[in-house]
Amino acid sequence: MIKIMLRELMWQKNLSAIEIQRRTGIHATTISKIINGRHTNLALDTIDKLCDVLDCKIQDLLIFEKNIKKPNP
Repeated sequence: MIKIMLRELMWQKNLSAIEIQRRTGIHATTISKIINGRHTNLALDTIDKLCDVLDCKIQDLLIFEKNIKKPNP
């Protein structure tokens, strides 16, 4: 599973969702969905804009976590 670390990066950089929207031009609804984990299919231009504004690498924004399956009882 790929996890989007936008909320964590915003906290680290002390940026609000409104500031991210203003600097990137990404719609506020889209930013809200990303922050709240409801938007999982990001376009490359969105990733590019976020990385530029957050001054981060792609691997800082997107993290791959293996799905851990629980054994059946």
